[in-house]
Order: sequence, then structure tokens, then C-alpha cells
Amino acid sequence: MTELQPMPARSLERHPALLLAAVYEREVPAPIDSVWENVFDWAHLPWLHAAAFRSIALRSEGDWGWHADLVLAAGPETEIELVVDRDRSCYVARTRSGAGAPGEIWTYLTPLEVNGTGVRVEFRVAPVEASTLAMIGEGYRSLYQGLWDEDESMIVSRREALLARMQRRADGAPGMDREEVDLGPVDALRSELPLTLEVGGHRFRIVERGEALYAHSLECPHWLGPLDGCDAHASELVCPWHGYRFDLETGRSVDGRGLRLRAAPRVQVDEETGHVRLKSNPAD
Repeated sequence: MTELQPMPARSLERHPALLLAAVYEREVPAPIDSVWENVFDWAHLPWLHAAAFRSIALRSEGDWGWHADLVLAAGPETEIELVVDRDRSCYVARTRSGAGAPGEIWTYLTPLEVNGTGVRVEFRVAPVEASTLAMIGEGYRSLYQGLWDEDESMIVSRREALLARMQRRADGAPGMDREEVDLGPVDALRSELPLTLEVGGHRFRIVERGEALYAHSLECPHWLGPLDGCDAHASELVCPWHGYRFDLETGRSVDGRGLRLRAAPRVQVDEETGHVRLKSNPAD
């Protein structure tokens, strides 16, 4: 069999020799701009999709898309070039070398009413026998069902977080320096940990490390990712979307990327009453 050559870099044409293995379709309950944001976000692949990808190393990126080397969770390496075509509202993820090459995955996006987006994915692979083609297609459909489930969760959660932040600003939510929260007796509180609550319009979680109690923000400052699933007993908080890491006690970045969690209220135990109180930290 003649070896198939990949299409030229950043090509927006289909490879003429590849066969359609399967089609996957769904609707995402988010506007198309939110979906496009996700398409360009290559960095989330080994974090949000840890079951499929082990790591990613970017080669280049721009308005045209991105080009990177991926290591699959199963071990093989693959070179992926994702190229967008805004005019046709589609993009192609092209396997240029490594596992799956040559191959193309074409995705078409359609705006729907009430802030929704239709998604149609076409999987194109090198010529094989019909039975093998069907098996490959079913594998792709199963894989993309899981990937899009995870993508949709992030897309919707991020949009909700952005809308909530806009609403807080519009409402003029009080700062933490205007609130002091009594959480009751310390022994009763310890039995409820980890405890999530809202202070000053923002969500925090109270955890115990050693004998000390700490509060930390539940929102990653990068993309507003959720931190409520982080290990409540670990010294670091790791965002599940992009792997940003923060010190539990201080909220400071521990990965060199310079971000910091929203300043959390101090957790204090009143020596006289034995009650736990949340107070703003003047240093913040």
C-alpha cells in the first residue's frame, strides 16, 4: 500500500484519500463563542481529559489554531495540528505524525437558539477494510462522547462563573471586610469539614490541616475553574482544568505561573466562647 502523505501545513482542505469512519453529533448548551474559546484552549487537554492525554508540548499557535505534540494516556506520541475556518464555522484536528497519522477530525459548529451550539464531528482515517473502518469509527465515537462530556462541563461551568462574576459586580456585592461570620462551636464545625460557604459574594471552603483551620477560595483565578474537588487534606490545591497549583495556607502560586487565589478570610477560634469566626485579613 502506498504511504499517504499529510496535507500541507495549515491546509483547510480535506485529505482526498482518507475515508469517513464515523460521525458524532450533539448539542452544547452554551453560545458558539464559548465553544470557540474551548477549541483554542490546547492547555486543558492533559488535565480535563487526563484519561485520554498524558501531556502536551506546544509548537506554535495563533488566530489560525495551534500545533502541538501530544502523549496519549496509553503511551503513544502524536503530532496534532488544529486549524480553524471561521468562515465555514469549522476546524480540523489533523494528525501529522505518530499514532493515528495521517488522520483528520473535522468539527462543524452551528449556533442554535437560546445560546446553544450544534456540534458535528467527522472522523477520517487512512483506507482500511470495511469491518476495521467500522471498529475504528465506533472507537472514535466513544472517545469523543467522553471528551465532549468533559468539555461541555467546563464550557458551561466557566460561562456560569463569568456570568456570576458580572452579576456580583453589577450588584456591588460587599467585600469580606464588611462581614464577620460566626460558624458556631469548633468541635461541631470540625465534624462538618470540609465545609463550603459564601462570604462577601464569593465561595470558600474551610478545611483542617494538622490542628489548624484554613479557608480557601473555590475559584481558580485563571479560568475560574472549580477547586471544590481538590483534596481537602493536601498542602496544595490543583485546578482540574489546567493544572494551576496553589498553596493551601497562603493561596499563593506554587507552579511559577504567578497567579494567586482570592484572599480568604481568616479562621479564628474565640478562646472564651469556643466559637469559630471568619474575619477579613488586613494584610490582604
